[in-house]
Amino acid sequence: MIISHTHRFIFFSNPKTGSESLRALLAPLNEEPIGPWRNRTTQNPFYAHMSPAEAQISFADKRWPFEAYRRITCVRNPYPRLVSLYRMIADVDGLWRLRRRMGLGQMNFSRWLVETQPDGPGGGGRIHQRWRRYGTWSAQAWTTDATGARLATDILRLEHLAEELPPLLADLNLPLRPELGHVNARAKTDWSRWYSPQTRALVADRYAWDFRRFSYS
Repeated sequence: MIISHTHRFIFFSNPKTGSESLRALLAPLNEEPIGPWRNRTTQNPFYAHMSPAEAQISFADKRWPFEAYRRITCVRNPYPRLVSLYRMIADVDGLWRLRRRMGLGQMNFSRWLVETQPDGPGGGGRIHQRWRRYGTWSAQAWTTDATGARLATDILRLEHLAEELPPLLADLNLPLRPELGHVNARAKTDWSRWYSPQTRALVADRYAWDFRRFSYS
């Protein structure tokens, strides 16, 4: 998350959408303390993967005009995004790693996918693991409220970031070059091999709004 009062924008770091790289680019413009979820306070409620809906409440508590800020976030095709999140969980989850060391294996991708949700508890995990919870949220759940009203004004697609980012930076008159590094990147994999016909259909149904809104296939 990045908050710039000077330039009047908020950047929401949507997990597993390339947001870490964009957050690093925008970091010099941040003007609020952004810490881990567990370190947040009433005075400093903001944390790295804070959702737009949570930020709207915190802005209201501080009597800041949420609607007056450009509200930026990223999205990604759900198919590769979900594979990326699963692989990250497999790497960092202590229980999964312990099971592997004991030769018991870990929950396979298909079963894990079925047990996740595109909103609410999302990808599960411990309460402080917001990247895991929000990592399976649909773009609809992340960028709109319960009435369907938009919480994000600018939504960048990871797959088209090179074309969509420069005009946004220019429009905001930000003193930055649109040159992104690769923060928290993982070794590439053929995500299509992870899916069965059943899980492909499951994702297509759960994330139908995302596919329509962003022309994903």
